[in-house]
Amino acid sequence: MKSLYENMVLEWHVADEEDHYIERILWISPARDTVISIAMNDDKAFPIMKTYSEYTAGIESNLCKQIEWINTSVPLLDSAIEPEHLSLRDKSWDAIKDIVSDEPGCFDKRYRGSCVREAQERTGLHKSTIYRYLRRYWQGGKLKNALLPHYTNCGNYGADRTPTEVKRGRPRKFQDEPTGINIDEETKQLLRSGIRLFYNSKDKAPLKHAYQKTLEKFFATGFRQDGRALVPVLPPTDKLPTFGQYKYWFKKEMDLENTLTSRHGKKRFALDYRPILGSSTFESFGPGSRFQIDATIADVYLVSEYRREWIIGRPIIYIVIDVFSRYICGIYIGLEGPSWIGAMMALANTTTDKVQFCAQYDIDISQEEWVSSHLPQKLTADRGELEGTKPSHLIDILGVDVENAPPYRADWKGIVEQQFRLTNSRSIRFIPGAIKERYRERGERDYRLDAKLTLREFTQIMIHNVLYHNNNHHMLWYDRNEFMVADEVAPVPSELWHWGVINRNGRLKKQPDHIVKLNLMIQGEATVTAAGIQFKGMHYSCDLALREQWFVKARAGKTWRVKVCYDPRSTNEIYLWLDEGRSFETCTLLEREERYLDKRIEEVEDLLEIERYQGRHQEVNNMLSKIELDAQMKAIVDMASQKTNEAIQHSEESNHKRVKGTRQRRSNEKLLNREQEVFHLSDRVVTPKNSENNVIPLKRDEGVEQPIYIPPADKLSKIKAYLLEDGDDE
Repeated sequence: MKSLYENMVLEWHVADEEDHYIERILWISPARDTVISIAMNDDKAFPIMKTYSEYTAGIESNLCKQIEWINTSVPLLDSAIEPEHLSLRDKSWDAIKDIVSDEPGCFDKRYRGSCVREAQERTGLHKSTIYRYLRRYWQGGKLKNALLPHYTNCGNYGADRTPTEVKRGRPRKFQDEPTGINIDEETKQLLRSGIRLFYNSKDKAPLKHAYQKTLEKFFATGFRQDGRALVPVLPPTDKLPTFGQYKYWFKKEMDLENTLTSRHGKKRFALDYRPILGSSTFESFGPGSRFQIDATIADVYLVSEYRREWIIGRPIIYIVIDVFSRYICGIYIGLEGPSWIGAMMALANTTTDKVQFCAQYDIDISQEEWVSSHLPQKLTADRGELEGTKPSHLIDILGVDVENAPPYRADWKGIVEQQFRLTNSRSIRFIPGAIKERYRERGERDYRLDAKLTLREFTQIMIHNVLYHNNNHHMLWYDRNEFMVADEVAPVPSELWHWGVINRNGRLKKQPDHIVKLNLMIQGEATVTAAGIQFKGMHYSCDLALREQWFVKARAGKTWRVKVCYDPRSTNEIYLWLDEGRSFETCTLLEREERYLDKRIEEVEDLLEIERYQGRHQEVNNMLSKIELDAQMKAIVDMASQKTNEAIQHSEESNHKRVKGTRQRRSNEKLLNREQEVFHLSDRVVTPKNSENNVIPLKRDEGVEQPIYIPPADKLSKIKAYLLEDGDDE
């Protein structure tokens, strides 16, 4: 049988009662014949005496069993207890320590009564208070901390007290201090509405201001006219909730996440206040699982490559970094961006042979110093550059899944953002022309005048920075997994990269350099016409089009559209999209389009738009001029019609005769016009011949027979006669 011991808690099963009887053993006689216990669930319990055999029989018959009783309200360590509570505990212990130390005498009713009376006289406490201390001490396992105040039992924990006429809360220290009102459910609803309207808002008002506005809106009894202003009239202060009550209910019912979101917005909450429970490295299985790309404007001013006295501003830095190993896989240093062109250059650099890339800047490296020339499985970027249709072929052809971070969520790209900070602290801030402070004090030297480096020289510095980071940067904060620790992999990007390639392969992608560039360029559609392959108002040609007679087919039939890609920085070439982006054909600008040569696409688009605008503006002038022309023509036609109609009306010739003499009359008219149209280069005035000798009869006398002259019949005369026939005599 299991033996009994002091402070043992037993549970008795009573058949007729639903509640089980639980008691604690307080004392066992040395002879093991009597046991003193106390009921645990009785607020008026006193120690009782039972026989040891009673417990033995109960345990053997399964009428009682030992249970584990844990009292969470009794702390074991004094370090976690407030000093005020310790003081109250010591005061209670001082009242009963002499009583409970006398065992088993304190368990005798008469003797205990006399000891309690002595404690009353010594402490001035009521006997019920002393009995409560004794009961709490015995039921709590005879622990001194069982005498701590049970403030958790004040009221129903988690429930509000029902308001009555008596004011709740602590008494006021001063007589004239506002006491406030009892906050009932209706008042609480008004306070909640005030907090929602005036505190949880974009205005970010202080709580005191929100309290004032709440009283004005929900507790005002009316308004009084003060000039043009309507001043809210509030009840007396004893009818209003105090600011302390307002603050109490604000803290009691505050939803911190909702408050921060309402005051700062969802984007700012997600960036500054959200829980940080994940890890970027945990999401990446190995090298190439995820690259991050981002751009920043470097905090340094550069000078021109062609004239060093010219300051050209700050360069753009693009960095593509592997999340798993923190290995920098591609960079772009230039003046493009932040834009798709800059991102395109950086992504193209990830697949470029780095030995050849560094050689362009007179830096000799081995293949092992910068090994990456691959595309990732996933690419995390900003919404700006990689949003829309431009990066679609990264997904379709190159197999790269693009993920765009939400607005103002730089924490989604925390690794590459951190790299910018490291780059600035390592190198950029020590370069001449670097921005030391965002705001210069008055009279301080302009740091832009200290610029010394060209874009090429700055790129050389950045390449050396990347080589240092990849091969020598020791990342003490990097969380290596158990396999890395076992393989003694140092937290250096190059070693993590090589370990990941061997042990976590299958993520890196390799594509030919020209195919990557083809799919990174901007896509568009051109039209095959008889004049060439028309694209954005320009015309191109290529060997494929000439071999397959595209331009002949376009002239003989209909035009059709073809898919092309282009670099917006040059109009000299575009590229036909063939075999779903796996091959291409170069199209060159036609010679007749020389005005577009060596221009940017944007410049051509601007030129054509200006010309279209000028054409639209000229249409109005053309229309006005045409209206004036039509009016002048109409005036002349009307005058001529009037004169001709009058002449016909007074003429005796029939319509047949008018048509019959057209040839002869044309010859006569021509002879008259020749004298007026002949060139006279001298200043001598030519007088016309006698009008009598120049008269040509237009109407012959029918009664007089005229001699007929027949000219010689040569071929030239026949041709002239044929050409002069504008009308038929028939």
